[in-house]
Amino acid sequence: MQEMLLNIYACPSAPDRWSVVLDQVCDFMSVRSAVIQVLDYKGGRFNPVWDVRDSYSQAHRQEHDRVLNNGDNPRLRICPSERVARQPVVTRDEDVFPPGSPELLELKQRRLMLQLGCNLCGLTELSPGRFLVLVLHRSVMMDQPFGRAEEDLTMQLLPHLRQAIDLGEQLQSTRLQADLLSEAGDVLGAALVLCDTAGRIIWMNSPARSLLHRSPAIREMGGHIRAVQPADTGPLRTLLSQAGAGGPAQATQLTLGRMDGEGAVQVMATGLHAAPMLWGRESSRTVALLLREPGRPMNISPAAVATLFGMSAAEARLTVGLCDGLSLRDYAQQRGITEGTARIQLKRALAKTGCPRQAELVRRVCTSLAVSMMQ
Repeated sequence: MQEMLLNIYACPSAPDRWSVVLDQVCDFMSVRSAVIQVLDYKGGRFNPVWDVRDSYSQAHRQEHDRVLNNGDNPRLRICPSERVARQPVVTRDEDVFPPGSPELLELKQRRLMLQLGCNLCGLTELSPGRFLVLVLHRSVMMDQPFGRAEEDLTMQLLPHLRQAIDLGEQLQSTRLQADLLSEAGDVLGAALVLCDTAGRIIWMNSPARSLLHRSPAIREMGGHIRAVQPADTGPLRTLLSQAGAGGPAQATQLTLGRMDGEGAVQVMATGLHAAPMLWGRESSRTVALLLREPGRPMNISPAAVATLFGMSAAEARLTVGLCDGLSLRDYAQQRGITEGTARIQLKRALAKTGCPRQAELVRRVCTSLAVSMMQ
């Protein structure tokens, strides 16, 4: 039993171990099939939303689904009693359906088609309208009725199964949030890093990984974020320490690699609050870093500029060229238009954005959503 419980609580982080747990249940309780299902009760019937099976049931999954585990199963049409909401229950088909009823005869016939004998079901409510059920079947060749010992063991297992499934959902939700955060950072083009106050990297997204790989000012070294130039080492350490300690706002930004010009990297740091560790154990504060390369061409979408500022495609392309540092003459030569035509497009772009000068137009676009939208 102890080994079984250890395997149950390994399942949230290793879902493939569910079959190991159910194989142990089969051996321990002398059953042919053991299945865990999560069911939603809607519209007067149960609707399966998730299941795991022992090795035998998984190998015969297609046949089991065709004969028993489908929408025609009479068990899915019963109404859960109010007792289930208060505590777990254990039932058999014979407890639910009257002797000689069509539903009971149908279930016995379906079980026989699968070489399955008598059954035992443990049921507990996970949340309002959502239930966890452990379904056990004997082999038809060993059709000995389930007794009190099997009932007690099923009742003992249900709270542990419920806890493991709850933990699995929480872990899956956390992983999903992390994946969405990473994807959002990738789409927005923001280089994001989570680290502790010593610079040990906890997580980073793809733009941050690329920046740290190519930058002459800041790198990932041995799992830590480090300044390349010795003169920047102290300021970066101070930045991380003060951000983690909730230091003054003016100390949460700095530029690394100033002597490299276009190779410089701007760093903004902020401390993150997290729940205390287990057992009151203190841990280093987490710091979020946003990294930018001011000398690197910006990822500005002409289509986004046109949409956000009401420009024509030609006006938006000119504006993006100016934001990338081109002069009006250089842009006209690249596009194969006259400088006079470029000036007309610039005049229209200034009018549509309400900007009096070219510099103001560039500033307004470079601080807009168009900078981070994908082309």
